[in-house]
Order: sequence, then structure tokens, then C-alpha cells
Amino acid sequence: MRRVLFFALIAIYCIACPYTKVEESFNLQAIYDVMHGIPLSDYDHFDFPGVVPRTFVGATILGLLSRLIRPFFVGEWISTREQVIPRLILGAMVSVGMGYFERSVRLLLGKRTSTIFMILLFCQFHIVFWSSRTLPNTLALPLVLLGLSHWILSMTTRANRTTQLTLMIRYLTFTGLVFRFEVGILLAIILVFEWALYRHITFRTIIIQGALTTVVSLGLTIPIDSYFWQRWVWPEGSVFFFNAILNKSSEWGTLPFYAYFVNFLPRVLMVSYPLALMGFFTDRRIRVLLAPALVYTGLFSMLPHKEWRFIMYTIPIYTTAAAFTVSKLSLKARHSMYATVSLVGVAGALVVCFCGSIMMLLVSMKNYPGGEALSVMNNMPLQSASIHLDVLTAMTGASRFGQTHSLWSYHKDESHRSIDDYLEAEYTHLISDTPLNNTPFEIISVTYGLEKIKRKSPRIYLQNIMSIFGKDWSWETLLPVEIELEPKLYIFQLSHPQKVWVDYKIHHSSVLIYSKSYCPYCKRAKEILNKYCPHQYQVVEIDLRQDGRELQAALIERTGRRTVPAIFMNGKIIGGSDDLAALDNQGVLEPQLPCNLHYLQ
Repeated sequence: MRRVLFFALIAIYCIACPYTKVEESFNLQAIYDVMHGIPLSDYDHFDFPGVVPRTFVGATILGLLSRLIRPFFVGEWISTREQVIPRLILGAMVSVGMGYFERSVRLLLGKRTSTIFMILLFCQFHIVFWSSRTLPNTLALPLVLLGLSHWILSMTTRANRTTQLTLMIRYLTFTGLVFRFEVGILLAIILVFEWALYRHITFRTIIIQGALTTVVSLGLTIPIDSYFWQRWVWPEGSVFFFNAILNKSSEWGTLPFYAYFVNFLPRVLMVSYPLALMGFFTDRRIRVLLAPALVYTGLFSMLPHKEWRFIMYTIPIYTTAAAFTVSKLSLKARHSMYATVSLVGVAGALVVCFCGSIMMLLVSMKNYPGGEALSVMNNMPLQSASIHLDVLTAMTGASRFGQTHSLWSYHKDESHRSIDDYLEAEYTHLISDTPLNNTPFEIISVTYGLEKIKRKSPRIYLQNIMSIFGKDWSWETLLPVEIELEPKLYIFQLSHPQKVWVDYKIHHSSVLIYSKSYCPYCKRAKEILNKYCPHQYQVVEIDLRQDGRELQAALIERTGRRTVPAIFMNGKIIGGSDDLAALDNQGVLEPQLPCNLHYLQ
């Protein structure tokens, strides 16, 4: 039941924030490609490979499962937020793994501790929020939880200890080699304690089990990922080389040594952090459990670049230590007023932590302007559209799952630098973080996003609380902070696009022909030009375009000509094929032709 409630909370967080950020994008886009049976040559990672290759193992599993489950999801909401399906599947996997971990805690430390463990998890925002997000670390988390559960089970028995540690080695070795190499570091630290200090496992067993699992792991990830990347590759080996050997991760920012202990763990664990440290100093079993996690956190503190997800595998261990501390307090509360008061304080802190988690969820809902802007764009009643998504849009929620219109085209070309680039590419709409003033594009929608969080003064907060008895109030009035929003993204529309494109091409082409592919007069004009500049002029085949009728109407309005070809030179119309032939016969055509142009169709 507790794991069901844990998954329900994950699902609520997932549905409240259906979009994803850039660090999740590789796996999310790969899941989409697998889920929808996209041809391999059109997979997103060929255009946007990232700094280092990532494994497709997790994305393939989630994509195939999502394809099977998708028919059971119906409704307009899910059709536009399809990405929640694989995320809910991932959240269910984490919930199952957490269930096994909680069971091992119950067998080692008792039912009371395992119940408190789950309560503490419910109050931690980060572990719940990120359990459905397609980070490589989250994909690794279910297997890490299984491996750690066997480690804890090894502490409950002597007869079966080697078997449990062997299973831990298999799970964590596989996860480290396929998904996240730092899991291997956590495994190595645990094994040092189990072999060198406690003598619970032999070195021979470690080597044999590690070697066998390595062969199986590499035998799975290298063929699968080499197929998807179309070259021989071991993704996690490349990641390890990039981060650990070259130390390139520091290019994404550095933090001081103490950041994990002073900044990250208090924010992630909340009240569980001091409770876990209390358990470490007061109980030997907790010291045995928590020591590898502390060493692991200390080792990663030596790396300049730090993110909480690098130590997320230790969060259940810290939480277990905290749960045991609360469990001991609850037992002492029957006989000690001090313990009773402390327990009441812990209960109050948990209420505050849960409310803080809800507040962080409400804040996070304002932090995905790219997904929101694309959703607004998709709801516009347009027959066709060619949309460019800028970098910030793609980084803050826009993904292939948001490209819901089959007749629309979506583009993420990062090479565009000017309005001319957008006009040359013939976009009808732009989603951009930059206001484009004095251009043919006009703003039709503004998407707001999180700018900063400001603490409310006690007087203002009291006034907000009192306002709940009136009609004009919202849930945000109950928050002790003010969420300040700023314009983050703008949706631009090109008014009368065909007219704009016709004018643009006329003024930016030395030689331009508006043609129809079957027209004999157009073929004649091309033959004349090919005598001097073979295929080195711009051609627009009107009949081959979806907007051919609108384009021809714009051309008629611009030139007054109803026939093709319409031939332009240096921004001026010279007429049709007869006019071109006349210039050729007079011998004045060739000197006017610049023969270094591109032929476009």
C-alpha cells in the first residue's frame, strides 16, 4: 500500500509538471523515436547528439512499454501531453524499487522504521519530483534500489549473506556500466567496507561476479548503442572518460568542496538530514549503513562540478538512518517527556517539509515556458505552419512529444542569426526569447515563466491569509513566498507570409525564376540560363509547394503577371521566357548573369 501511495504522489508531481528540461531531453527524445517507430535515420540524436553519447537501453525499454500502453490512454489532454506515459512508467519502476528497499529496511530495522521511512520520503520534494524524469540517473535508480536492498538484506542474515552481496554486485555493476558510472563508485565503496573491514565477502567472489556481470553488461550495451549511434561505442565509458579523466564537467560550473554537505543534502533531505546524522552518532547499525554513503558523498565533493543527482542514490540510505532515529524517539516517548517533545517537534517539522514540497511543486510548475509556449502554439487554429523553436524553448520543455500536428513542420536549427535567416527558411511562426522589433514578425502570444522567488513580509502574508475568506483568492495566496514571473518566450507570426517571402527572394536573388515543373515555357527559360550558368540560379517551383495557390496569388499581386515563368534579375522583373529569349538573341543576357549562385528547388 505504501509503495502505491508513493507512486500516486510521483504521478501527481508528473502530471502537474508534464514538461521536461534540457538535461532530460536525450532520453525523452529517444523514447519518442522508439515509441512512435521513427526510422533510425530520423532519430533526434543524429541532429542533436549532445556532448557525449548516452545509452539507448533505458529509452528503448520505456519506448516499447509506452507503445504497448498508449492505447489505454484516451482523451484530448493525454494526446497533447503524451510524454507523461513513459514518465509514469519510469515512476512506477522507481516505486517498485523503493518498495523492495523499504522491505529490506523493515527486515533489518523493523516495521516501525520502514513506515517512518516512507513518510519521510513523502515529505522530500526532490526524490518524488525527479522519480519520473528521464535523467540517466533516474533510469539507473530502480536497479540501484534493488542492489542496495540486497546489501541491506545481507545485514539481516549470516547464512545467506554472500548470496545477497553477490546480487548487489550484479545489480550495481550492470547499472554502473550501462547507465551511470558513479554507481560503480558507490559499489566499490560498499565492497571495501564489506571485504576489507567486515570480511563479509571474499575478494575472489567480488572479482568473479564483477567480471561476469561486466561481460554481460558490455555485451548488451555496446551492440544496442552501437546500432543506434551507427558507430562502435560504449556510452558510459565515454561519459566516464569525459567527466573523470578529462574533467570536462567543470565547464558547466563549479562549487566548493562543502556544497553537498552544506547546500544539497539539507535542501534534498530537509528534516531527515539532521535526524540521519543523529542516528550515525547514536547507533552502530546506522553507522554501518551510513558510512559508505558519507564516503561516497565526500569523494564526489572533490569534483569541481556538483549536482544533487550525482548523489541521489544515497538519499534512501540517509532517509533510512533518519527513520531509525525517529523510530527510537517514538519508543522512548512512552517514558520520557524529552523524547515526547522531540517527537512532536519532528512531526511539526514533517508537516512543514511536506508543505514546503508542495510549494516547490507550485514553483516548478512555472518553470517550463518552452513546453507551455509550444502548447499554446499547438492550440492555434491553423491548417499549416512552419515553426522555429529557439534554444531556450527547446531547453525548457519543448520536445518531439509537443510536435502534435502532422501537417505542421517544427524546426530547431541553431545556426540562424538574423531575420533574413528566418525569412530564407520560410518560417510562418517563431517561438523565441528575444523580442523581434521592427520586423515582419509580430507578437501574438507571450509566455511567462519563473523569474525569482521573494519572501513575503509577515504583514503581507497575514493579509493574504485573511483574503481566503473573500472571493478573490488563489492557492498562491497561501504561500509564504511570492512567485515573480517575467516574459520568457514570445510567439511570433509572419503576417501574409507568401507576400513577405516573394519580396524577400526578389530582393535577395540575383536571378530568380518562379516556375511550374510541368510548364514548357519554364523549361525553355531554364535551358537558356543553363547555357551560361548551369543550375546556378534560384528556382521556386510553385506547383510543388503546399502553399502554391497562396504563393501564386502573392506573385500576381506583386507583379501583375498571371503566367509563369516570372523571371527576376537583381530585384527587377524582366518578364517571361519570351523576354529572356529576346535578351539572349540581343546578346545582352550573358553579361548580366552572375554564375556563382545556388540552384534551389
